[in-house]
Amino acid sequence: MAVKLRMRRMGRKQHPVFALVAADSRSPRDGKFIEDLGRYEPIADPARVSFNADRIVYWISQGAQLSDTARNLLQKEGILMQAAMTRKGESPEAIEAAVAAFQERRAVKVAATPTRADRRAEALKAERAAAAEKAKELAKQRAELEENLRKQREEAEAAERAEREAAAAAEAAEAAPAEEVAAEQTSEEAGGDAAADAAVAETTGADVAAAAPDAATEQPAVEDATADAVADDTGASVADQADAGAKDEPEAAADTPAVEEPETVTPSEVAALDAMPDEDVPAEAPAEEAPAAEATSSEASGSDDLTRIHGVGPKYAEILQGAGMTTFSAVAEASLEQFQTAITEAGSTTAGNEETWAEQAALLAKGDDAGFDALVERLRAE
Repeated sequence: MAVKLRMRRMGRKQHPVFALVAADSRSPRDGKFIEDLGRYEPIADPARVSFNADRIVYWISQGAQLSDTARNLLQKEGILMQAAMTRKGESPEAIEAAVAAFQERRAVKVAATPTRADRRAEALKAERAAAAEKAKELAKQRAELEENLRKQREEAEAAERAEREAAAAAEAAEAAPAEEVAAEQTSEEAGGDAAADAAVAETTGADVAAAAPDAATEQPAVEDATADAVADDTGASVADQADAGAKDEPEAAADTPAVEEPETVTPSEVAALDAMPDEDVPAEAPAEEAPAAEATSSEASGSDDLTRIHGVGPKYAEILQGAGMTTFSAVAEASLEQFQTAITEAGSTTAGNEETWAEQAALLAKGDDAGFDALVERLRAE
């Protein structure tokens, strides 16, 4: 029968314990064995080994064979060296001293070797260092991206400003000739009106004075001709009717006042009237100006548009205004606890980015639109 020193598995699931046994080489691994020579617990850190060195040396001296695992373990424990020195006939004291020196060297080596926990801690430390380095690199890339965006924004604003200035200069250049032409036309029209007024003033008096004597001399002839024509057409009947009417209503004729004859205007008086300047006609009263448009509700109340803050919609804006924070300055001076308290008391849930409202409001209150846009871009990227 060939005896073999090998490991026999014991313990429970995921917690193995191995026994070093002397067994028939033909028996299965976990089958019957001749003698139990010790234990090996690999799950411990460091692994624990407890062997019966004297019985192992005995079985080796009897020609027992060793499995590879058993050989490695016995060599690390110095038991193979003890068996070799025993076979050579060394004294027990020398063997004991040699084994003690070997085990001391082995202990120093085991102490210098990191345990499984040390290796795990070292790996975790390396992972954290790598994560920190990666985060640093990402922060650097983000800063470069924000700087590029800021430069692009400034260049776009400068280009837009240059375009507006060029357009304003072009409009001014186009408007200058038109204003000069309008001024020349106005001066020409003013000169023409003055000349026309002077010509009318000169001709009015002379023409009326020249035409008035002729009209005055011809007027009596027209009246005589009219009376003669009426008398010829009506004949004596008209005269008789007039006499009869006068006889029938003598009292009415007496009561009726006499019609005053129109005063005769001489030609010189007509000329004097025409020569008189026209009276200034009072200008119409200027229309009353329309009342100024009423200010918007936000301007009248002195509040700001809080919905410009990233994360604040109409609902949260109403909640903040109800809590007395109606302006960007008031929101900038408020704390995160005040925001959360106002939202909770209003029966709503938090928005999730209240810690950035004060910073955004401070930029808006200062009018720093560029800084506000950069902050919003960073918040959206996060």
